[in-house]
Parts: sequence; C-alpha cells; structure tokens
Amino acid sequence: MAASEESPDDPEGRWESSVQLGPSSEWFSGHFDEYPLVPGVALLALAAETAKRQGREQGRPLEVSGFSGVRFRRLVFPGEELLISVDAMPPGSEAKLDFHVTCHGQTIVHGVLKATEELSGG
Repeated sequence: MAASEESPDDPEGRWESSVQLGPSSEWFSGHFDEYPLVPGVALLALAAETAKRQGREQGRPLEVSGFSGVRFRRLVFPGEELLISVDAMPPGSEAKLDFHVTCHGQTIVHGVLKATEELSGG
C-alpha cells in the first residue's frame, strides 16, 4: 500500500500506523481519474491491516471478519497522511475493537471491527 509507521506502545493501549497514499497508489486506479479519491474499502483495509499487524507483533494471528457502526466523515485525496488507530486486542480469542482513521486531527472514518484470534491446530 504505502510506507507505514507503527507505535505499539501507545499509552492508551491502541495500535497506530500512519500511511500516505501517493497519486500512483493502486487504490486510486479507476477511481475517478479526474478527481482521485481514496475509496472507503481502502480505509477499512487499512484499519484491518493495522489490527492484523498488532496481532503479529503480539504473536497472535488475527483475522478481521467484519465491521459495524462505520461512519465516513470526509473524503481523502492523494498525498494526505492518514493516522490509523485501533484498540489493542484484549485477552481472549474474539473482540470488537474501535478504530479511527484521521487526517490532520480530523476524523475520516470510525467504527468497530470484529477481530478473531486464529488458534493454531498444533
């Protein structure tokens, strides 16, 4: 997708990553060539990837199986830097995690994602 930076030790127990989608990003391909916008599915994918990355760092393989209460607040254009913030995965194999995507302190999208820890079949 693009370069991201992670901060797993956020004092509020959240996992964060930042990303900047350049104009040549595959997410813009065919999505309004004359007025490129980041599609909503890309923003949800960024939130899911942040949760999965969190799980990998903790040695807990996570899958995201759905979203609820999602609210899109504004459009995202090429070159804008996004901050993706997801609640830390608590103990247990399943959780609903709040997530937020912001740009310059403004909320882009927020909601809840359902994360499930994949148990190894060892």
